[in-house]
Amino acid sequence: MAKSEKQTLRLQAIEDSGSAPTRSSRSEGTGGIDQAAFDRSPLVPLNDRQGEYIYAINNKPIVLCTGVLGSSKTYVPTIIACDLLRDAKIEKIIVARPCEGKAKSAGFFKGSKNEKLEGWCKPVTDTMKKRLGRGNFEAYLAMGKIELMALEQVKGLSLDDTFLILDEAEDLEPAVAKSVVTRMGQNSTIVIAGDIAQQDLKHNSGLEILLKVIPFAVGLRFTHIDFDSWDYCVRSAEAKAWGMAFEKYEQSLEK
Repeated sequence: MAKSEKQTLRLQAIEDSGSAPTRSSRSEGTGGIDQAAFDRSPLVPLNDRQGEYIYAINNKPIVLCTGVLGSSKTYVPTIIACDLLRDAKIEKIIVARPCEGKAKSAGFFKGSKNEKLEGWCKPVTDTMKKRLGRGNFEAYLAMGKIELMALEQVKGLSLDDTFLILDEAEDLEPAVAKSVVTRMGQNSTIVIAGDIAQQDLKHNSGLEILLKVIPFAVGLRFTHIDFDSWDYCVRSAEAKAWGMAFEKYEQSLEK
């Protein structure tokens, strides 16, 4: 990628606008979408690797992202997806995450589908609510423009005009990974993000398998972005220090 595309710039914080919805700001025929509630602050990279990540998502249909915690692996695609939905450049955002603990199915939880899954997908939906505005998020959810999904449901999808964010992909089963990438449709983007060092599976994850399959692919339009250094952790100095400490501790156990 050209140097001009790798500018080190500040990643602006995404905050709620705090402005109350007004009748005049609501678009007609859009299910009550409040144009004034959108956060339209530009997304710019904090470091060169984030710049590469943003470029890849905007130019490649499939992006695999790996690396250390706190490097914005999920945050960046969530902001881009929200902006595309706001501008009607895609029809839908789908957010999928692996189940945790004993909850191997969405049916494990009480409540409606969205109630079951919103807590599950909270790291993503919190960012969406800030970028879109809470009311707009709820409106898009009601219209089916945002869909929260358990990974068990992803296998049957056909993805057209859709932005799929597959988070915590270090715990992605290989069969599901294959199903996701082979269901890629027209005008769609798939971002598969995870930290392989944090996987709970006792066998190779689907994310690892995808990385191993890539050399065998012909004419594949994809990018792999790897935040492979703690220098890319932008969450906080404390998160970075704790992450590094745990990594050293875990390495000491292997000796």
